[in-house]
Amino acid sequence: MSKIKIMTDELSNRIAAGEVIERPASVVKELVENAIDAGATRIRITVERAGTRLISVADDGCGMDADDALMCLEPHGTSKLFSADGIEHIATLGFRGEAMPSIASVSRLSLLTRTRDNVEGTFVRIEGGKLLSSAPAGGPVGTTIQVRDLFFNTPARRKFMKSDATESHHIEECVLAMSLPRWEIGFELIVDGRSAINSPGGASPEPRMREFFGRAYADNLRQVDHHEDGMHIYGYIAAPGFTRNARREQRTFINRRAVESPTLYRGIRDGYGALAESGRFPPTLIFIDLPPEEVDVNVHPAKREVRFRRDYAVARAVAAAVARTLRGSAEAAQNAEPPDELPLSGKVPLKLVLAGAEIAYHPSEVEQPELEPVVTIPPGSEERNAEDLGRLPLPPSTPMLTDRPMPADAPPVELSATAPPVAAPRQEVPDFSANGEFPQTVLGVYDDTYILAAGPHGLVLIDQHAAHERVMFERLLDQAAHGAPSQPLLLPETLELPRNNCSLLLKYRKIFEQLGFDFEPMGSCTIMLNALPAAIISKRPLTELIPDMLGEILDNSENHIPVEPAYVARAACRAAVKAHETLPLELARQLLRELAACRQGTLCPHGRPTLITIKLSEIEKRFGRR
Repeated sequence: MSKIKIMTDELSNRIAAGEVIERPASVVKELVENAIDAGATRIRITVERAGTRLISVADDGCGMDADDALMCLEPHGTSKLFSADGIEHIATLGFRGEAMPSIASVSRLSLLTRTRDNVEGTFVRIEGGKLLSSAPAGGPVGTTIQVRDLFFNTPARRKFMKSDATESHHIEECVLAMSLPRWEIGFELIVDGRSAINSPGGASPEPRMREFFGRAYADNLRQVDHHEDGMHIYGYIAAPGFTRNARREQRTFINRRAVESPTLYRGIRDGYGALAESGRFPPTLIFIDLPPEEVDVNVHPAKREVRFRRDYAVARAVAAAVARTLRGSAEAAQNAEPPDELPLSGKVPLKLVLAGAEIAYHPSEVEQPELEPVVTIPPGSEERNAEDLGRLPLPPSTPMLTDRPMPADAPPVELSATAPPVAAPRQEVPDFSANGEFPQTVLGVYDDTYILAAGPHGLVLIDQHAAHERVMFERLLDQAAHGAPSQPLLLPETLELPRNNCSLLLKYRKIFEQLGFDFEPMGSCTIMLNALPAAIISKRPLTELIPDMLGEILDNSENHIPVEPAYVARAACRAAVKAHETLPLELARQLLRELAACRQGTLCPHGRPTLITIKLSEIEKRFGRR
C-alpha cells in the first residue's frame, strides 16, 4: 500500500497559515493590504483583546460580487496574478492568494461586501475553513471582514503568542508601517475601544509623520528627492547628530511597500559617511520607486524581505541621495540668517527666564583668573615636574560620577592661584572584593574607553561604559526598593516622542515613578519631564537619552511584558558614561571603588564583561621572557 497521500485542503491551509499568519498583526497586515489593493480611501481597523477575540477591517474599496466573495476564500484565489509572466511585474501588495484561506482556516471569519454596481451585497460565514453560509445582505460599498477567536482550533499556536500588550504593540506598528507610504488613505485603529490611530488622508507624508512621531522629530528630518538610474528616491533623513540607539526607526519602502533590506541600510550608512556615529542609527523615512522587474518581492511568505536585481546600483543611488541632501542642508545652514523670533522648540533662553522673573543679571567686566589645582604630596613623596610625568589635571568643577562621599583616606586637594602645579602620585585603590579579582592601582585610561589598572593577577582593562552601567543599575534597583529619590529639573523639559514611546510611558507610569522619574502627559506625542532618578547623571541631552531608553524597552519587550523595575533600570543605564568620553583619573578611581562594591561587578546589566585580565605570564610570553 502506498505511503504517500495527498493532503486535504483543510490540512494544507493550516500549514500555509503557519507561514503566513504568525500572530494577530499578520492578520491585520494581510487584510489591510487587500483593502489598499481594492482602492480604499478610508480603512478602519478594530481590535479586541490583542486580536485574539476580534479583528475587524472595514474599507470603502471596490468590493466584490457574490462569486468573488466565495472565490477569495479558495486556496490561491487571487485577482492580481494570472500567469508566470506576471511574477516579474508585481505592482500590488498582495498576489499569492494564500492570506484569506489561511486566516479562515484558523478562525471564525465573516465577510460582508458590496460593489458599487450592485444594490445588495453578500454575507459569508466560515468556521475553521468550512463554509457555513452565504447569502445576500445589505451593506455599504466596500468590504468588511471580521476575524473572531483567532487560533481557536490550533491551541499550540496560541501558546506561542506573547502578552496582550506585546501583540497590541505589534498591531499598532503594523498599521503605522502601512499608513506611512499611503498618506492619501485615511487610517483609523481602535484597540479595545480606545482610539490608537485616527489619521485622515493628506497630500503628503509630512502631516502624518508629525502626527505619529511629534513636531520635534519632524523638524530634525531633511527632505530627500533624488533621481538616478531609473529610480526615484524621496522622503526624509535625519540631520547629523539626530540618532537613535537601534535601527528600528530606519524605515524604508520599495514601491510603497515596507521592507527590511541590508542593501538599503548599507546605502544609508554610506551616504552619511564620516557623519555616521559608531553604534548609532539616524532615523529615516525613505521611499524608493523603481520598475517592478528590478525587485523580487516573492522571497518571504510575509513579504518582509526583498531582493534586488542590481544590489550595488540601489545602494549607490540611496547613498548618493543621502549625501546630496546632507550637503544641501549644510550649505543652507551656512547661508541662513538668524531668526528674529524665538523658535518653537520648547527651550527658552536663560536671559528670557531671568527677565520674566525680574532678576537682574549683569556679567562681570573682569574675568576671574583660572585656578590651578595643586595636590598636597604626602610626607616622604618626591615632587616631580608635572610636564615630565604627563599629568592629567582634574578640573576643580569636574562633576563626580555619583553622589557618594569620598573615602576618608583620600588625599586632600588644595587650590592655589600661585603655587606651581605638581603631579598627583599614583593612588592605591582598596581591594573591596572578597576574592581579590578587582584591581588595586589605576595606571591610566586608554582611548578614552578602557581604564588600565594593575590587578593581583596581571594587567586589568576595565570598560568604563560597562562598569558605569553596572554601578547605576544596582543603585537604581536599591533605590527603587527603598523609595527612589528624584532629581528635579531646574526647568521642566518638554519632550516630543513617537506614539509608541508615549504609550509605553503611560502604560507603566507607576514603575517609572518607582525608579524616580516624574512626568506628565501633554498630548498623544508629548510629555513634560519634571524629574529624573538621582542616580542618572549624564551629559547626553534628554531628547536623546529618553528615546534611547524607551526604544530599548520596546525593542526587547517581548520577553519582559509586563515591564518590571529591573528592566526599566537596565534601560535607564543608557545614561552611563560612553566609550570615547573623557574620564579624569580621579573619576576612574572612584568608578573602580564603586564597581568593586557591586554585587555582580564583573558583568554589565546586559551580560557583557566589565573587565578582563591579561596575566603577567602572558605578557612575559609575548616579550619572550619565558
